[in-house]
Amino acid sequence: MKSASSILYSKILFVALLTVLVSCHADRKLEIANQQTTVVRCDIRAYEMDNLCEDEKAYLDWAASVKEYPTLKSLTKEVLAELTQKTLDIDKTSALFYHRSIIDKRNFQFLQFLKRKEIELAKKTPDYSSKNILLAMIPGMFYKDNTTVGADGKVVREIAKELGLKEDLVPVNQTGTIEENAKFICEYVKNRSDVNGIIFASVSKGSGDVKMAIRLCGKEPYFSKVKGWYNIGGLNKGTPLVQKIESTWRYKWEARSYFFFKGYNYDGFLSMRAEKGAPLDFELEIPKQLLLINVIAVPQYRQVTKRAFPFYESMIPSGPNDGMTLLADSYVDGTITYPSFRNDHYFQWPIYHKRMQAFFVYLVENQFK
Repeated sequence: MKSASSILYSKILFVALLTVLVSCHADRKLEIANQQTTVVRCDIRAYEMDNLCEDEKAYLDWAASVKEYPTLKSLTKEVLAELTQKTLDIDKTSALFYHRSIIDKRNFQFLQFLKRKEIELAKKTPDYSSKNILLAMIPGMFYKDNTTVGADGKVVREIAKELGLKEDLVPVNQTGTIEENAKFICEYVKNRSDVNGIIFASVSKGSGDVKMAIRLCGKEPYFSKVKGWYNIGGLNKGTPLVQKIESTWRYKWEARSYFFFKGYNYDGFLSMRAEKGAPLDFELEIPKQLLLINVIAVPQYRQVTKRAFPFYESMIPSGPNDGMTLLADSYVDGTITYPSFRNDHYFQWPIYHKRMQAFFVYLVENQFK
């Protein structure tokens, strides 16, 4: 006889999967999975946070005490999976990923810039309209039909406008394959001769589309105008949930039937799989003129939302994850990593408005001098 948790998992797996693929900052109407109430002190200033809770600090203290794996790059998928199985505590390896992110020299300097810039932005908002820079938003899956979670990046685009940037939603096929959407992005960039420069912003699957576009046309002369990329909760190497759906006949045929009757492209779903030989199974070569800010959600177990929890839990044996992809797969070497502590793939705790403005200020001031 199935347990209650197995029955619940069965009922919500498919519906939740379709929703989870389109996460972004605007997706805020979520509940935390664990309903138990525990009173903890949450006013501790440490580890680049002003409101750290006691239990969170204990985990980060543990991470700071670990001498092995001193760099973020050393926390490979294999290492994190082994440590998770060895410690039997996913919160420890999540904390380790966060800790190594903030002590990285480049990431630390970036965090200090954000703090200083937030103070300045509270007094005056810069106007970059004279620079003629475009913020090109690459949306998540189902961004046209499932508007409630903000996969079209409306929040991000509004912030760009506040700073005098032009903004546009790149109209990729909402269920197109990684390769098809990448070709569309390349053509889009090629045809935007009306702007002096482009900053990409992407969420979830859109990040995989951008990654493939860079592989296809990143060395073309016209692509040199793309100088920034703000990557939020990106599926940089796909998601193992595709294989989980495909390996279970019930979920597989539910998914295929749903896509068929909705007129969606199921190949677009399959192109997001995370396995050897899959479309996103390659290391990204960042063009020399491109600055990438890679925002990675780093939740602790008690902070995972109900929507993400079944997938988060299923991936625990493989290591710390955001409820859609492994943190190790989210990492991109040679770029700025911004770990968003407490958040899962849905970013239920919105990043502060002034901090998001500061992300774009950093990109403009460093890339468009």
